[in-house]
Amino acid sequence: MSLAPPSNLDNEPGDFEEEFRVIKVNHNTWVGAHPLRLPIAGARGVYGGHTCAQTLLVAMESAPGFIPHAFHSHFIRAGSNKIPYTFKVTKLHDGKTFCMREIKVIQKDVIIYTALCSLKKKGAKVTSGDLNIMHPPPHLFKKYPDPSKLRKITHTDFVRNAFSPEFVDYNLTPEEDNLRAAERWITVWSGLQQPSKDEMRDPKYNYVGLADISDSALLTTLARVLHLHWNPTVDNPYESFDEDKDARNIMNVTLNALHIFHYNAMSLDHHLYFHGDDFKAFNIVKDWLTLTYQFKVLRNNRALVRGYFYNKEGDCVATVIQEGLTYMRPGVPNKHRI
Repeated sequence: MSLAPPSNLDNEPGDFEEEFRVIKVNHNTWVGAHPLRLPIAGARGVYGGHTCAQTLLVAMESAPGFIPHAFHSHFIRAGSNKIPYTFKVTKLHDGKTFCMREIKVIQKDVIIYTALCSLKKKGAKVTSGDLNIMHPPPHLFKKYPDPSKLRKITHTDFVRNAFSPEFVDYNLTPEEDNLRAAERWITVWSGLQQPSKDEMRDPKYNYVGLADISDSALLTTLARVLHLHWNPTVDNPYESFDEDKDARNIMNVTLNALHIFHYNAMSLDHHLYFHGDDFKAFNIVKDWLTLTYQFKVLRNNRALVRGYFYNKEGDCVATVIQEGLTYMRPGVPNKHRI
């Protein structure tokens, strides 16, 4: 698989708001203004974060004046990058302070993705408690106050990630040695790349952008959590050593394909919970969001990941949960069950 951008596209990502814009056809149908792109050339389908992002936008377009509260989605088939998505919206509930939408994403008359989104009016109380008390920002949030000084990559069209030496080398975190794999917290930083822009014209795209970046560094980073060697051919009884099969080489390009030498992975579902009602609580273009996450379960080739996004003030702005299939390649150590 090539790790280059899709060959028929310019390297410049274009304008995020234009690329994800949707057109209303009738009271329950929207279509994408443009096809969505592959994460890398040769990928089997559209980057999952793009699908999440545009579907969330449709939910907001179908409920003017409301702000997303929870977004639950399931991947059914790979999306084609040749034609725009069609969205069929069912208005399950419309109240004064709360509404709910069911959305089916369709290509060639086939449902490829489904989502259920609840939205609320600004100021409406639907949860209680301070999430920051239960889950404060990770210690790396304070250690690296300016993620732009860390190692950075831009990939998947619009996504930018930064990561610290602790992500590359688990030996720099000796405290993890005494923790079960499910107790280890992994931290990266994310945002959106937008050439010649420092903010979205429409602030609601901060939420759309968060949905886009939320799928960029989760299921693919299991090797780091399990403290596996970045090159799975080291001491592999089924495969000769191959210096080219080192995931640190992929790390120079994307975190979204970091798994390909270790295991096959496919997202099954993706969930977001938004913990505020201000579209300007973060600037997805100008700022970095800190993402810290854990692999909570790894059983029977299925993994469950949970993480939290923090803005530059250290406020938790969203929770992400994802489940996916993970099939280890022959000879890759799988003794660290979670």
